[in-house]
Amino acid sequence: MTNTNTNIQSLTASEILSNFFKGKGQFMRVAWKSNEKPAASYKDVVLEKRTTTIVRSGVEFKNLSSVKAGIESGERGEVQELPWGEWVQYPHLIKHKDSYYCRVYPTDSIPVVKYLASGEEVDKEKYASYLTPSSAQKLLGEKEKPECFTIKMENIISTEEVIN
Repeated sequence: MTNTNTNIQSLTASEILSNFFKGKGQFMRVAWKSNEKPAASYKDVVLEKRTTTIVRSGVEFKNLSSVKAGIESGERGEVQELPWGEWVQYPHLIKHKDSYYCRVYPTDSIPVVKYLASGEEVDKEKYASYLTPSSAQKLLGEKEKPECFTIKMENIISTEEVIN
């Protein structure tokens, strides 16, 4: 196992915002982290998942081709208001309970995901073994590509504009 430093500093809010607010539909390489609560028997294990992928920012959810097609085919209803939080800077930034979140959209890029248990890189199955059974099943189960990512700003590690 590779020991990986978990004390990565996140970008400041102004650095993130200046990168994401450059234009409509821009492509960005983004890295972010998330922490999951381990099962009670592993309460001393710090779990962290790091994801790096290329996303689009500055896009309106209602204008996504998948959303339009879903509405047209009757597979989904009309686009509603946010289920939680409020827009601070539409369509980029959401505020909820004193935290800020960036709304970005996946591309065809395949995400690179690293799993860490108390600072050591582990494979997905080992990481899942530290979770509750329901969380492990959710992690290991098949997933559909999400229509958007809503990432807590304090968890964003890096951003880089992708130039075509």
